[in-house]
Amino acid sequence: MAAKPRKPLAPPPPLQAQRSALPVKAGIAFLVVVALGWAGYTFLYLDWRADRALESARQASREFEYDTARDHLQTLLHFRPKSAEGYFLLARIGRQSDDLAAARKHLAEAKKLGWPRDDLELEEHLIEAQESGPRGENEKALQALVLARHPAERVVLEALAKGYVNAHLPVAAEKWLTIWIGRFPEDWLPHLLRGEIMAGFNSAAEARGEYLRVLELRPSYPAALRRLGQLELNANRNPEAAAGYFAALLEVRPDDPDGLFGQAECRRIGGDAAGARGSLDRLLARDPDHSLGRLVYAELDADAGRSEEALASALRAAVSLPDEPEYHYRLGILFNRFGKSEEAALHSARSAQLTELYRKTSEWTAQLLQDPTNADLRCLIGEELLRLDRYETGVAWLSSALLEKPDHRPSHRALAAYYLKIGDAGRADSHRRLAEAKQ
Repeated sequence: MAAKPRKPLAPPPPLQAQRSALPVKAGIAFLVVVALGWAGYTFLYLDWRADRALESARQASREFEYDTARDHLQTLLHFRPKSAEGYFLLARIGRQSDDLAAARKHLAEAKKLGWPRDDLELEEHLIEAQESGPRGENEKALQALVLARHPAERVVLEALAKGYVNAHLPVAAEKWLTIWIGRFPEDWLPHLLRGEIMAGFNSAAEARGEYLRVLELRPSYPAALRRLGQLELNANRNPEAAAGYFAALLEVRPDDPDGLFGQAECRRIGGDAAGARGSLDRLLARDPDHSLGRLVYAELDADAGRSEEALASALRAAVSLPDEPEYHYRLGILFNRFGKSEEAALHSARSAQLTELYRKTSEWTAQLLQDPTNADLRCLIGEELLRLDRYETGVAWLSSALLEKPDHRPSHRALAAYYLKIGDAGRADSHRRLAEAKQ
C-alpha cells in the first residue's frame, strides 16, 4: 500500500514576527520575576523583620530597657498589626514605665486579639499592685507566685517593689528587692531602686553602694551616674567626686540637663566661674527657663557685680523654683543683696519651713523602719506634708496609713479636709463618713 504523502512543513514565521514575539516573552518573564520578588518581600522579608523586632523587644525588656523595647514593638506592629503578643508586651512595658493608661489600653487590644487569659489576668493584677500598692488578696496572690518560683517571678518582683514604693511602704519594698537581688544577682534595676530607698532614708553610704553596683552591672548607665553625682554634691558635699560623675554622664548624654547643672554647680563651688558659665550657657540654650540654671547664673552675675542681670535671672528662677530648702535659702540671700526684702523674707521663711519638715519626717521615717505598720506615724507625715502644700506626697502617705489600717480615723479626717479644700465633695464626704463611723 502506498504511503500517505506527508503534509508539507509550515513555513517559518517571518523574521519580523519572531522578533516582535521576543519582547512579549521577556516582558512576561520580567513580570513573573517581579511577582515572585514581591511575594518574597511580602511573605518572607516582612515576616523576618517582624520576628527580628519581636526578639529585640524581648531582649530589651529582659534588660529593663523600656524605651528601646517600646520602639521595637512599634516596629513589630508596623509589619504585623494584629500581633496579640506585640500588644501584650506593649502593655507590660507601659506598666513598667508607670504609664498605666497605656498599659490598660494595650492590654485590652491584646485581649481582643486572643492573647492567653492567664497572662492577661496576671498583668491586670500587676497593674493594680503597682498603681495603688499591693494589698489584700492581690498582695497575697502575687507574693505566693514569687514564693512558688512562678515563670514570671522577675516581673512580679518588679511590680511588687514598685507598688510598695508608690504606696510609701519602703520597708516592704526593700524586703522584696532583697529577694529579687538574691535570685537574680545580675539584674541592675533592683539595685537602682534600693539605692533610691536608701537615699530617702538619708543613708548616703548605702545608697552610694547600690548605685556603684549598678555601674558594675551596667557601665556608664546614665541614671546611676546622675544619682551618684547628686549624692556626692548634695549629701556628701564633695564637689570633686560629683564632678567626675557628672562628666561621665555628659560623655554618654551630652545635653543631659542634670549633668550640665551639676557640672555648673561643681565648677561654681570650685571657683571656676567661667567654666560654670560655659555649662550654664549650654543648659540654658536647651532650656531657657531652667530655674536652677537661672539661680546659679544670678549668683555668678551678682558675684561679678552685674546686679541688673543677676536680679533678672533671680526673678526668672523664682517663677518655677523647685520647692527645696537649699534653693529657697540661696534665692533669699540673693534678694537680700538686691534690697528686695519682701521677696527675701518669703523665700527664707519657706526654706525654714521645709528644713523643719524634713527634720520631722526624717525622725518619723526612722521610727517607721522599726515599726513599718504604724498608721499613726504615716498619718503624721501625711498631715505635715499637706500643711506645707506637698499635696501629692501627703495624700500618698495618708493612703499608706489606710493600707495598714483601713479604719484609721485621723487619716480619713485629714483626707476629708483635703478633698473638701480642693472641691472634691464626693471623696470628702466618703472619708468624712468613714472617719465618723462606729468602730
